[in-house]
Amino acid sequence: MSMFKSEKQKNREQLFETLIKQEQKKLYRVAYSYVKNEQTALDIVQDTVIKAYKSFDRLKNIDFFSTWITRILINTALDHIKKSKDIIPLDVGWLNTQIVEENLTVLVMDIEEVFGKLKANQKTLLLLRFYYGYSIPEIADILEKPEGTVKSQLHRTLQIVKKKLAHGGDVYGEAAR
Repeated sequence: MSMFKSEKQKNREQLFETLIKQEQKKLYRVAYSYVKNEQTALDIVQDTVIKAYKSFDRLKNIDFFSTWITRILINTALDHIKKSKDIIPLDVGWLNTQIVEENLTVLVMDIEEVFGKLKANQKTLLLLRFYYGYSIPEIADILEKPEGTVKSQLHRTLQIVKKKLAHGGDVYGEAAR
């Protein structure tokens, strides 16, 4: 092995660095939404960047870098959660509505309660779709699932949320189905 990197290798490293800089803030926000802890989120992003760098040569199409690295990040975050048994709190900042503040506070508490009872994969679907605004095809790509599966799982998850919110506190004791 030569001590000198090829021009192609140097260009590839510079490209990786540029792409990471473009994605950095989003990666941190996604990681933070899972763990609600600055240091842990930074660790997850760092692990993600290392994993992505190691497998960067396997990425065939640079246009898919964003969804590719987001998938790595989500898997890294979920692995971290499994290891540490952390919960995924919900940042309801995406809920932009004109409800009176008092009612909003109650609604936010209800949503956080319901969200807290969802399974990790259900939380992931909701976060990707409504918090980060990914399309169904993009989510399917990130999660490596067929679009139909993503649609039906998202639909079922929304039905659960709707049902729990409609019934108020009396449903909270039940496990998320």
